[in-house]
Amino acid sequence: MRKYFILLLIFLTAISKAQLLEKTALNISYRYTGRNVLQAGLEYRFGESYEGSIIIGPSLLYTHVNDTDKLIPEININILRAGLLLGISGNPYSLEPRIGISLFNAVFLNSGYAFPIHREKYFKGVTFGIQFNITPKHSKFYDKLKIM
Repeated sequence: MRKYFILLLIFLTAISKAQLLEKTALNISYRYTGRNVLQAGLEYRFGESYEGSIIIGPSLLYTHVNDTDKLIPEININILRAGLLLGISGNPYSLEPRIGISLFNAVFLNSGYAFPIHREKYFKGVTFGIQFNITPKHSKFYDKLKIM
């Protein structure tokens, strides 16, 4: 009985992993948030419709502060609707609501405002950025081009 349970668990894990990776992308981006920031992370898309989907993901920010390099964790949530992007990201130093456009979910162009929430105000003021989402060949992360 125990062997069957372990085999079932491995089988379910393999199936869920395959479905999870179909809608996952690696993101690489540049942002200006009061300073230059490079970002890398993962994105997961809920929904497959061009008319609306939600993308969430963790990432890691790299920046240079006070003559030292910093790696800062961040989480973001984006709502996509017909190419329009509305989102918010948060890290230990700021909250950043943003608005932008999505080009087939492959490229995000966005701008926003970083509200500092920490005594050390590393990120503050108007922000802008570009993000590239990289996926495997047959991924469901990208929007399909519809031709009438």
